[in-house]
Amino acid sequence: MTDTPADPTTAVPPHDATGEAPQAARAGTLKALVVDWGGVLTPPLDAAMAAWAERDGVDLGHFRDVMRAWVGPRRPATEALEGSVVGPGRGVVLPSRDALPAPGSTGPVADVEQSGGPGPENGEDGGSGTAGDPPMLWLSGDSPVHRLERGELPVAEFDAVLAARLAEQGSPVAAPGLTRRMLGDLERLDDSMLGLVRRARDAGVRTALLSNSWGNAYPTELMDGLFDAVVISGEVGMRKPELRIYRHTVDLLGLEPGECVMVDDLPHNVSAAAAAGMVGVLHRTYDETLGELEILFDRPLR
Repeated sequence: MTDTPADPTTAVPPHDATGEAPQAARAGTLKALVVDWGGVLTPPLDAAMAAWAERDGVDLGHFRDVMRAWVGPRRPATEALEGSVVGPGRGVVLPSRDALPAPGSTGPVADVEQSGGPGPENGEDGGSGTAGDPPMLWLSGDSPVHRLERGELPVAEFDAVLAARLAEQGSPVAAPGLTRRMLGDLERLDDSMLGLVRRARDAGVRTALLSNSWGNAYPTELMDGLFDAVVISGEVGMRKPELRIYRHTVDLLGLEPGECVMVDDLPHNVSAAAAAGMVGVLHRTYDETLGELEILFDRPLR
């Protein structure tokens, strides 16, 4: 276990008493918007998982127990967000100036990760280590979820392992196509959030997608007109909240981490973005995220 990382926030909140952004976050400093896919540009993950469980006859408690064994226990979102939680929506975390190692350096910060993955209540709860373990310091493990997200485990094998574990819990389910059925509701897109990303790009903000994939397909017809860079975990062999995947994304944008805002629905991914030097925004609703981004980029996005 390595030392606790630098505090992923600064002492200056992104909004003052008048609701204005401080100098460190005014227009001209923040140049890019990076967004997650599932749970941000789609319906909430917990709703999608609940709908799948009902269709497949899976007890949500059984599924939750399997995920807990694979990715760790959960904490309330306000606790899972490391550092100061600030802003009108109480979901913005500012970056640390020295959160990332110098370019080209090596060390555990490039390989650390925290537990977490799709599952019931992940829209409200974030992953954490066991008691006494500092967040974001679990070394890369062999969890089926983490291996799937990095593209190291074929989807069919994951389906078989997950089906076996659910059966052991008392929820037998057909293995073939299990992950595809689980993610079925995430094929619907949130037009409001898609519109927000498009308007940001039209306003001169660079945009990127940074998503942990469970072997699912993405609508490529959207990518060229919506994003300047696309990073899918299974295609790059990295996953959130590994800090190196955030650095890879901002490098593709040709920017520095401090010039980028990361919007994610999972608290530990937001904290990791801040630890990587970005401004993190926890997505809960369209209206709340829109308000935060209008303040951070200091421009209308409606």
